[in-house]
Amino acid sequence: MRQPRSQLSFFHTPQNAWLVKTVLVAHGFEVVDTNDASTALNLCKHRRFDLGVYDTEINGTLALATNPAPAFLPRVTIGLLPATDKPVSARLHFLVRKPVGTALLSKTVKAAFAPIAADWRARLRQQVSVAATECIILDHACRKTLSGVRVVNLSLTGMCPHAPEMLPQHASLEATFLLPGTDLLVHVAGNVVWAHSSGRCGVQFGQLHSHDQRELENWLDSVLPVARLLV
Repeated sequence: MRQPRSQLSFFHTPQNAWLVKTVLVAHGFEVVDTNDASTALNLCKHRRFDLGVYDTEINGTLALATNPAPAFLPRVTIGLLPATDKPVSARLHFLVRKPVGTALLSKTVKAAFAPIAADWRARLRQQVSVAATECIILDHACRKTLSGVRVVNLSLTGMCPHAPEMLPQHASLEATFLLPGTDLLVHVAGNVVWAHSSGRCGVQFGQLHSHDQRELENWLDSVLPVARLLV
């Protein structure tokens, strides 16, 4: 079972803070709250949060909901708006008008589960051990076929191959392998974003062929059910 969902929030009034925290804890969130945007920003730089609940009446709040947002900020956000029709131009996934009610907020939090799960699904890496039937590295116009490469973890967005030698960082890599426990052959391609002298490296996928993308998604869904992401 994975760690509890984590949530960062800050509010204009203690009443809102208490109500929102009560609802979030009831839905399985570990809540961290603060009373200003600057502190919230620093917290996000040192810890990942699944959900952000922002009181838009606090100065600096909307700066945390820019588009595109820095990768360290919560990927899913709920904005608490004043009881006026003033428009908000920010990257907020869900909007709730004040005064905040328990029933509406609970429904909004439940709606946030889907994008939170999708984010975890994209980032979680499944430990595997499968031999690449073909692996090619392209570095500065030099194309080289590698043998003895094994994929040791895999996700929707990348993988960690283990090669017999240290691979050059920023090189392009293509690999073909059977998805574990299946007879489905997939072809992936991406860039080496980090490399270790042990031969392990991190590859971030580029645009995969629709067939390979679909097979990878289906396989990950079979080994990482959505339910695991929500408990």
